[in-house]
Amino acid sequence: MDSKTTSAKKVTLKGEVLDLACYVAGEKKGAEHKRCAVMCIKGGEPIGILTDDGKVYLVVEDHAKPEPYEKLKEFAAERVTITGAFYQRGGLPGVVIESVEPVK
Repeated sequence: MDSKTTSAKKVTLKGEVLDLACYVAGEKKGAEHKRCAVMCIKGGEPIGILTDDGKVYLVVEDHAKPEPYEKLKEFAAERVTITGAFYQRGGLPGVVIESVEPVK
């Protein structure tokens, strides 16, 4: 982030970890899509989260603290709770991830 970035609102989101390539192109999600989602995310496809209210957010890495984003990759097609800084750019909602935990 650079000094020109506006301040962000801290958010906590709960939902399913998506591989956005398959979700956007074919609305693929859920347990039946887990194997593919794992491969797509490991291959570098963008990650999103589908919240319980049906909204989708792009999840991005904090370059100064990449560990939470790397951990998120382990939860493809599973439910998690993430916290982070919310931004909206050009109509695209996104979260710079700060933490991730599986939903029990």
